[in-house]
Amino acid sequence: MMMQIVTPILRQSPRLCHGGVGAVVDVVSSNFTSPSISSSSIHHEHSKQLLRAYSSSSPSSSSAAAVAHTLLILGKPGGGKGTISSKILSDFPQFKHVSTGDELRQHVRNGTELGLQAKKFMDEGLLVPDEVMIKMVFATTQSASATGQSLLLDGFPRTLSQAQSLDNTLTINHVINLCIPNEIIVERISDRWIHPASGRVYSYSYRPPKVHGIDDETGEQLVQRDDDKPASVMRRLEKYEEATRPLVDYYRDKGVLQTFKGTMSDVIYVDVKRWLEEKLAGDDDEEDEKEMKG
Repeated sequence: MMMQIVTPILRQSPRLCHGGVGAVVDVVSSNFTSPSISSSSIHHEHSKQLLRAYSSSSPSSSSAAAVAHTLLILGKPGGGKGTISSKILSDFPQFKHVSTGDELRQHVRNGTELGLQAKKFMDEGLLVPDEVMIKMVFATTQSASATGQSLLLDGFPRTLSQAQSLDNTLTINHVINLCIPNEIIVERISDRWIHPASGRVYSYSYRPPKVHGIDDETGEQLVQRDDDKPASVMRRLEKYEEATRPLVDYYRDKGVLQTFKGTMSDVIYVDVKRWLEEKLAGDDDEEDEKEMKG
């Protein structure tokens, strides 16, 4: 009997989502039984993270303790980045999730010095400057380093200039680049409808309302945000790719980036988990070797 299987394949691709040549993990469906395809490990340069005090962050802190690992996750809006991040945090509890958007809003709510700086720009409808964002990431890094936590960065850096600036403060050890076809993302997001008053979200493909177009609890009409309409989603994806292409190339050239291609987060994550386990083990072995030589 022929059964459908899913086989992860590591291959050399002419494109890394945004172009260029690099290692890509594809998830391929086939209608025949096939043995697992093994591939030689791709060796990336490993570096133990050293944090240097950001020159204007705090006069009393001239250095910071090393954080075990710093992982960055990149992915298109609606491309499963949140799902993959949640799975990583569940399977690798040593990581602290740093969502820069959430961190920024927390600083603003708490009225911290960084929050007040950021609020000035936010109130004027301006982007928060990279310098303020980097200070915020560094403050979080200091807190994590005190407890020996690793970091999972989500949402920053978003551009090449941000990545280059962040390099003065923080070493990114590994980068996960999620590459989901645009048409799949457009289909997912444009399928989303909300109840404005409560914020309840429905999807006709996996969480439909009991009555078409009606909120389950109030009986009120559901609406689709303008940002969730297909044309708007495609524009956002195009802008993301334009901004992120140089960032992907930057980390690929550093030898720390791995791209995972597919359409289903649960399937993609199997390969993400295996890859991350290998990388973290390699980093630890390298550090042990350094200590023995020292």
